[in-house]
Parts: sequence; C-alpha cells; structure tokens
Amino acid sequence: MKTFAANPRVRGFTSNDNAERYKLHKKIRAKEINCKIFARSRTILIPIETEEVDPMLMELSKLYGYKIQTEAFT
Repeated sequence: MKTFAANPRVRGFTSNDNAERYKLHKKIRAKEINCKIFARSRTILIPIETEEVDPMLMELSKLYGYKIQTEAFT
C-alpha cells in the first residue's frame, strides 16, 4: 500500500491554480482514464483492479492535495 505525502497548500488556491487543476481534469477525461473525480472534495475514485495509478492522477494528488481511493463496492 502506497501512502502519499500531505500537501501543505490544501486551502487557498489562486484562480490560476484552479484553472490548472481543471485543465488536468479535462486532460484526464480526454485520455479516458477509468476514474471518477470529485473536485469539491478533492477525491479521485479508481477501480479496485487498477494496477498502476496514472501520472496525471498522481499530479493532482501531489500538487493539489487530492485523495486517491479505490471503489470497492460498485
């Protein structure tokens, strides 16, 4: 089980930060990565059978404090 470092900038994003993270959302949707993104709660749900987490999802986690969770009961 991997753990992710906490992001000190969880609150107080600038409008440029928000624009960048929403651009990442758009790229993830365009690439058709199998996940669900909840922007307000900063949570990403991935299927339990996922072997590797996509680097774009990791970027959201590291830079913007998103939490990555597996969908166990779908």
